[in-house]
Amino acid sequence: VIVDCVSTFLADPFDMRELAADVMITGSQKALACPPGVSVLVLSPKALGRVNEASCVCQYFDLKIALKNMERGQINVRLKEIEDNGGVEKEIARIGGLAAYFREKIKGLPFEIVSESLSNAVTPLHPVTVSAYDIFLRMKDEYGIWICPNGGEMKDLIFRVGHLGDLTKEDYDKLVAAFRDMQKKGFI
Repeated sequence: VIVDCVSTFLADPFDMRELAADVMITGSQKALACPPGVSVLVLSPKALGRVNEASCVCQYFDLKIALKNMERGQINVRLKEIEDNGGVEKEIARIGGLAAYFREKIKGLPFEIVSESLSNAVTPLHPVTVSAYDIFLRMKDEYGIWICPNGGEMKDLIFRVGHLGDLTKEDYDKLVAAFRDMQKKGFI
């Protein structure tokens, strides 16, 4: 069983044993707050056994080689930082606290939270007065703040605010102040 935890890793509780998961996949750019481009796989003993028994014909996905190289680099530094700060449970609590803080601060703004099953990783917002993409552009261009736009059919309907990585309550205070300024100016 392979589980995609790219957005929920360190944001929401996840227990591989409890779910009988063999492989958990995440990425460096989300909760680890490292540059994008590195995939992280956590293997159960069963999956590790399969890796060691398998013959790989492609070096780009040879997990035996990857396992030999895993003990160096930026991700280990970030994982050590998480461990030094109290471990996974503390990181989940920190991210959950940021999500709750942000969601409380946006009350009274013309946004609807559009998920029935919110993750601590991100808050999806539907602006009720203006295009979501227009808000994204204005935040980026006028306030120097990047929120996450949606694409495709959802481009004008939803934007997302992330809670992963090296974020603080002060970052959300700045974001909410920008939203309130846009509201004061009649943009939202």
